[in-house]
Amino acid sequence: MTKSISVDTSEDRFIISIDKKVMTKDVLLQFIDNLRLEFLANKVNFDESIEELGEEIKKTWWTENKDKFIPKEEQ
Repeated sequence: MTKSISVDTSEDRFIISIDKKVMTKDVLLQFIDNLRLEFLANKVNFDESIEELGEEIKKTWWTENKDKFIPKEEQ
């Protein structure tokens, strides 16, 4: 029985082998992009204020755009 996904290691690398029947090339490339983003996010050292900034951005966006999703009479 063959494995659809296998992981091997060398001295300084992980080697991943994926059966083409498991996912398309586009899905694999998206997965690799997500891995890159995770890697970059782990390198950045944000403090807790970044979460506050994110919440403020969402709040401002919702205030400016809620009329597109909820009729004024229902707000």
